[in-house]
Amino acid sequence: MNATSRYRALREPAFAGLLATNFVLGLTSAFIVPFGSLWATQEIGMSSRTLGLFMTINSLSAIVLSTLIARWSDSGISRRKLLFIGSFAGVLGNIGFASARDPVVLTLIGASLMAIASINFAQLFAYVREDLGRREHGAAEAPFMMGVLRAFYALAWTVGPIIGGRIVTRFGYLAIFLAAAALFVLFALFVVVFVAERPPEPSLRPNEPLSWGLGQPSVLAHCIAFGLMFAAFTLNTLNLPLFLTQKLGATEQGVGTAFAISPMFEMLFMVWFGHIATRGHQKRVIIFGVAAATCYFLMLRFVTASWHVYPMQVLNAAAVAVTTSVVIPYFQDLMPRQAGVATSLYSNALKVGGLVGFTVFGLLASQLGNAGLFLVCAALSATTLAIVVFTRPRRVT
Repeated sequence: MNATSRYRALREPAFAGLLATNFVLGLTSAFIVPFGSLWATQEIGMSSRTLGLFMTINSLSAIVLSTLIARWSDSGISRRKLLFIGSFAGVLGNIGFASARDPVVLTLIGASLMAIASINFAQLFAYVREDLGRREHGAAEAPFMMGVLRAFYALAWTVGPIIGGRIVTRFGYLAIFLAAAALFVLFALFVVVFVAERPPEPSLRPNEPLSWGLGQPSVLAHCIAFGLMFAAFTLNTLNLPLFLTQKLGATEQGVGTAFAISPMFEMLFMVWFGHIATRGHQKRVIIFGVAAATCYFLMLRFVTASWHVYPMQVLNAAAVAVTTSVVIPYFQDLMPRQAGVATSLYSNALKVGGLVGFTVFGLLASQLGNAGLFLVCAALSATTLAIVVFTRPRRVT
């Protein structure tokens, strides 16, 4: 697929519809995630330790459910049906978060409904990868096409945090969860229109067992590496809003602005890095992205004014663009016959990283403070860099 046919494929109505579907899915998290720690501490009254436990339980439940569902999806069930299940759970889960105030009840909602809703990301990306596999040269162009798909998820984060910040400031946290529930309804409608009703390609021979993937040292090493990387991102997501508001005097609107700057550049970086990756430089691009993350976290340690964070978000954008777009087809290439499991492994690395990040935040926030947590993020990122550099990728056959 040359450049002309590649961009022609992007203009196809079917793929354009999937881009719009992914954009709406991105909005469902972009409205909520930047303000999660503020909601839990200010509205619900959770301590740092309770918040860490709350997020850890939710992440662990999401990991278990998404892994089981991913193996089920690769056995032949329609991913369209699974996306419906995930969107319905997202509607109910956000309504529950809007109405409940007891931490135990919120934990039960998060560990059940919101955990099921978390399958949407992996299932949508697995669906697109299988759709590319049906096209001529589609697999070779996967890094670029998946990068464009991921860019539309990032596009949602350019507007989502800003709109979310205004909703919180004007109407409170109840409104933001109801808005997220409405977005899940819209996501389900887009699935009806743009996601075809068909089972995954029969990639496995009859009676051939599905692989977990983790028995392969290369796959396991990369799962650990990016689990640590996402732990650093999660820890920063929790720490940065509190650092901006409590230490630097920023408002919720300032927090939303800080979180919106990075996705503006992520879209360009995802397309650019995806183009470079199709030329056989996937691993080099990934190494660059992880190195950029390490530098970003080290620089945050020395911030003394809220506006200092804004230009630094460009560096964060490069790191996020690589680790959330180029790494997806990188995982799928490790397990080319099981797109659902491969994408779920990536997604679960993200969730495990979230679990680690939440736990570290709950245990160390009061001891290390905001500045100390930035150094922890840098150490986690540097460890990821070392693993990626010294691990040779091998496909699971």
